[in-house]
Amino acid sequence: MSSEAGYEADVDDAPLRISGFVALLLSLLSGFTIVALPMVGFAIAAVLFGIFALRKSDSQSVPVGTTAARIGIVLAVLFGTWGVGRYSLKRSTLGGQAEYFARQFVRVASSGNEIYAKELQKSYVNRYLKTMPLEETYELERLKRERQMKEARERGEEVSPPGDEDSSTVTDLVKYPVDHEWVLWRPVRVFSHYGRQKAEVVLAADRKEKGYKLRIVLEYLVHKERGTAEWYVETCLPYRDRIVAESVL
Repeated sequence: MSSEAGYEADVDDAPLRISGFVALLLSLLSGFTIVALPMVGFAIAAVLFGIFALRKSDSQSVPVGTTAARIGIVLAVLFGTWGVGRYSLKRSTLGGQAEYFARQFVRVASSGNEIYAKELQKSYVNRYLKTMPLEETYELERLKRERQMKEARERGEEVSPPGDEDSSTVTDLVKYPVDHEWVLWRPVRVFSHYGRQKAEVVLAADRKEKGYKLRIVLEYLVHKERGTAEWYVETCLPYRDRIVAESVL
């Protein structure tokens, strides 16, 4: 009977699922996963809120917010997968490039081309021009340093000989053949340090646990004005086990 006859009609109000709209909002925020991997947490939260919003209801009506929950779940999975996949691909690509460049650097140093190895340890803005004779330029630099040290001693100043562990490490690589098979001791570690993209490559002379190992840290430089990019060797030192945990900024 209708309410006009004095009876109230049975009204089944659809329940409101706020969690569905929360899932949709979080899924939109998870779009930033493409540029910042930690934002994948929003994608995970969106999926959880969406699943919670789609729980069974005692009402005969479809709960309000379930459509938003479904859209949120789809977007969260899409953005999350895209962001994680892009990050993994980037690490794999940069890691492979860093390993290749590190091996080429060791090959150059092993061949006795110490001057060219030193040039590879500079960023492009600090390298000498291609038209300059490197051997003569480095020899003039060496003579200039020796003259400055001699003048400082004559003035009675204490002068310490320049010590460069990187240079000594590169010089020591000459004892290895150019075609020596260096072993990748552990997976290449790609990391960001104060916004600078870097990679750490550890190469071992053999598979022995106590064998000689080389730690090479490279930096990936992007030249926006030229539309190009390059790797350069920032550090080349013997590998030493760290007694503290590594921290990545």
